Amino acid sequence: MTRSTILFLTDGNGAYLSEKKRGFGKGYLNGYGGKVAEGESVEEAAVRELKEEADVAADPQKLQKVAIIDFYEEGGHLWECHVFFASAWEGELRETEEMTAPRLYAFSELPYDRMWKSDQAWLPLVFSGKRIHAQVHCPKGLDDVEKFECEPL
Repeated sequence: MTRSTILFLTDGNGAYLSEKKRGFGKGYLNGYGGKVAEGESVEEAAVRELKEEADVAADPQKLQKVAIIDFYEEGGHLWECHVFFASAWEGELRETEEMTAPRLYAFSELPYDRMWKSDQAWLPLVFSGKRIHAQVHCPKGLDDVEKFECEPL
């Protein structure tokens, strides 16, 4: 099992999403994130990935943890993903080698059809203000959701 992060930059009414340009998740819209390095806290990993993928800085002390999502593929525990919101950052959001230029989407108009299938199960919950610990069970390839369970965080 790999620990990872996703950080969504928010403005109160919506979230900034960018399309992944390479590697795992290529072609999907998402927040910013990746694997937690050895010796790194999940908050440190989230702000490091944000800097690498959007060229902006956030204070790890000001991140709001909104979820822990455990992803399973064919029964194997792939990731423990820590999900954060940040409403303050320094710098101008921009395109990087890994992510396209971000676009702000209203919470009510998120383009789930351009995101991971599993995002449709848990993102509406966290964007509506719930804090959750969830399990997402997927078949090989992660292209569908076989089972979704969640409880309050």
